[in-house]
Amino acid sequence: MTLDEMIELGVLLQRMAASKGAVFAETASVCRVDQISNISAADFERISELASVLAQTDRGKLAMFGSISGEVELANGDVSSIEGEAVSVRLTKKVEAETAYFITRRGFETALSDADFMRDARKIWIAEDFLPFSTRSCLYSPWGSAVEHKHLDDIFDSPQRLVRDQSYRSAPADIRPWYLMIPGDATSSIFAAWKEAAVRNLIFCLPTEIRASNGTRQVVLKGARSAFADVDLGMPQSQLFDVVTDAVRWVYDQQRDTETKFHLLNNHLALYWPEKAKWPMGLAGVLDHALASAREAFAFHLLDDSKEAIKSLGDLRKALQEEVARSHTATRDLLSALWRDAAIAGAAFALRSATTNSFTVNIASLGAAALLFASLLTTVLSNWRFDVLAKQVRAQWRQRLYAFMSEKQWMDLVTRPVSRARWVYRVSVVPVLAVYIVLISALLWVVYPAEVMAIARPVLALL
Repeated sequence: MTLDEMIELGVLLQRMAASKGAVFAETASVCRVDQISNISAADFERISELASVLAQTDRGKLAMFGSISGEVELANGDVSSIEGEAVSVRLTKKVEAETAYFITRRGFETALSDADFMRDARKIWIAEDFLPFSTRSCLYSPWGSAVEHKHLDDIFDSPQRLVRDQSYRSAPADIRPWYLMIPGDATSSIFAAWKEAAVRNLIFCLPTEIRASNGTRQVVLKGARSAFADVDLGMPQSQLFDVVTDAVRWVYDQQRDTETKFHLLNNHLALYWPEKAKWPMGLAGVLDHALASAREAFAFHLLDDSKEAIKSLGDLRKALQEEVARSHTATRDLLSALWRDAAIAGAAFALRSATTNSFTVNIASLGAAALLFASLLTTVLSNWRFDVLAKQVRAQWRQRLYAFMSEKQWMDLVTRPVSRARWVYRVSVVPVLAVYIVLISALLWVVYPAEVMAIARPVLALL
């Protein structure tokens, strides 16, 4: 079904809805005109033709009902069969997940006020010729448009978390349906209707509090002073779209800083707010100045944060230098222990040459072998345990103190330098361990020559 045919159907239904006593309604699932007192033969025939085309495209079912005769067979029926009856024309739409279409602007404007529908919709077709536009969550285009929407899985703070909404219906749960990405034609009535709905939602993302009493609402702006403004939505607000959108984007774009920006903007709005001004029209004269002041205040806030960040990075650099130094110390201690233990083994071999008492030599050799083994085990295990504890501490630093650093920055500044320092130690362990094995084996050979040689021959053969 073409765009022109859908536009014609919408015009036809609205013309019928304009007749005396007729009732029109359009939702995401149905468009209907009830209580039509009179329908012409030409309109009946055209509805029949459009119903056939719509059925072929599998976009829904267009049907007609008489108040007495019930559903009319459009293909073979005649207008005379419902003469004198109140007639209903109903388009039952084929509903698809996250997709909807509207054949009238009135139906689209009604859907814009349905918060649940707007939050879930990803593509909306409207039976009008206009330039497509899109938000963070949804694409709006003419009927049958092939334009695809790139879905963005953004996560923004919900205004309902920051705004104390006592009316429970003013602050939107999600700003994505009203966060414009690709603008439409400024002369488009569809885009104008969306902008009006967007402003009516976005203006309630900014105040600290929304109070409701006896059918009226009041917003509260809190800061160094508190300001109160009665809500008046009697006038169009689309002229506020640009400045309100700028303010909402500045507050909500970066989730980490949303709460700080929200309170800074409220503080300056409260300072600038004129007495007896209504909300939201009072924003026209103060929001741009309040936003500029809030940006400056946030810049100073970031400066303070950057000082803390520089101090934290300095502490991190110092801690890393100490850890690298410990790695070098561990390597030196390992080599020092090797020299000391080699001297002990040498003393045991010298005793074998200096005395003929085999018992004394055996005891000295076994004692020296045990001492070397204990020394090696203690040194390696203590250094390994220190490495494990250091990794755990660095993981806690990462989560609690340095979460502001990206994964790449953490890798470049911490993980790689520490790994390089530990690499020197790990490489040193291999030859040191080989020397210890040789020394201990030699000491054991003094006591158990046959047994040690039986084990050593296959090993030497492999080497």
